[in-house]
Amino acid sequence: MKITLNGMNNRAKPEALPTPTPEFPYHRARNAVNVLFDDVGNTRMPRPGRTLRYAGDCHSLYATNDVTLFVEGENLKRLNDDDTTEILLSGVGDHPISYCTVGDTVYFACNAATGKFKDGAAIEWGTHVPPRQPDVIASKFGGLHAGTYRVAITWIGDEESGTRNSAKVTIAEGEGVYLYNFPTPPAYVSAIGVYVSSVNSKELYLYGEFRPGLDELTINRRICSIPLDTQFMFPPSPISGPMVAHYGRIYYAIDAVLFWTEAFRYGLQKAGNNWLFDSPIQTIVSCPNTLYVGTEKTLSKITLIDNDQPPDIEVLQNCKTVKGSECHNPDGEFAYIMSDRGFLQLSPDKVVEISYTQCAIPFFKRGAMTVTEYNGLNYLVFTGQDGTQNPLADVAYNAAELARNSL
Repeated sequence: MKITLNGMNNRAKPEALPTPTPEFPYHRARNAVNVLFDDVGNTRMPRPGRTLRYAGDCHSLYATNDVTLFVEGENLKRLNDDDTTEILLSGVGDHPISYCTVGDTVYFACNAATGKFKDGAAIEWGTHVPPRQPDVIASKFGGLHAGTYRVAITWIGDEESGTRNSAKVTIAEGEGVYLYNFPTPPAYVSAIGVYVSSVNSKELYLYGEFRPGLDELTINRRICSIPLDTQFMFPPSPISGPMVAHYGRIYYAIDAVLFWTEAFRYGLQKAGNNWLFDSPIQTIVSCPNTLYVGTEKTLSKITLIDNDQPPDIEVLQNCKTVKGSECHNPDGEFAYIMSDRGFLQLSPDKVVEISYTQCAIPFFKRGAMTVTEYNGLNYLVFTGQDGTQNPLADVAYNAAELARNSL
């Protein structure tokens, strides 16, 4: 006998599942193992299998069209096309890693480390800020006007660093500014940016870019027109929560605080670039013109970001979201997360509960979700860790589920 199914219902008692009618000729599944359903409710048995590509105690898997990254032991590794691996970064610990992609660069971070994968290697995410300014005194020659000058340096690697409070010196008419005792930059720094102010001014402008081994420099009269716009900025911190790229910035979470980088300066952020939420942040989802933030208590929608006015932060639902469950439909129309109200579908204008009315899904502390294509159909697939039974499910179903999971 052929039975056509339409979804799962574990909230109603087995005898209460609706009988198919001519208008709605479908049964509801109580439970299904190792099967898929097509778009009219027919079963596909068995479901596609799996292929073991690498055996190990691994976590924090992340894959794009170009690279597959994961953590084994305390090492961030890359899985090559021939199923061999290479260590990209040691010492990341056993902390779960969050990732996001911007162009050809994969950014990653955890409690112990931050970085980015680019051009086949793991490198710093942002450039370290010089720990201090060089020492400055007046020099006898330089042709500058008498008064007070301010000086600051940046380190230039893959990106330019921020810098601390500028050093200042007062000189007499015709003298210059002598810089010495430069701090030693990291090996990846390719140049040192030297900035100087006009006389008796606080605004700094680029005097020049110099070799990393610079020991001393005399600043004399020169036209400088490029302003210093990275002062007091710093690289992103190690994080405990998720992160996402959204309209030229990277947003990331540390406990209940959402931080973000400067626009199109992914390695720099300012103090005060943060919003505080009600509890630790579990999910961050980017939709067109909209950012969704899920915590241990609520799901919020953020719009009007980068507007002249403060952004609009609206709490949509009182629900928990599952850390790591964010995913997007390949067609770009919808995003999805898992919550204690089951699957949620997110779009720029609303949130839709896909499964809550009929299927009581266990709540998981952590999980992963993807949209996968098979035989021309898209399937939303979720796997969870440390699940707790949902009290909304029928008692008999929960008892059977508990017995299965105890085997």
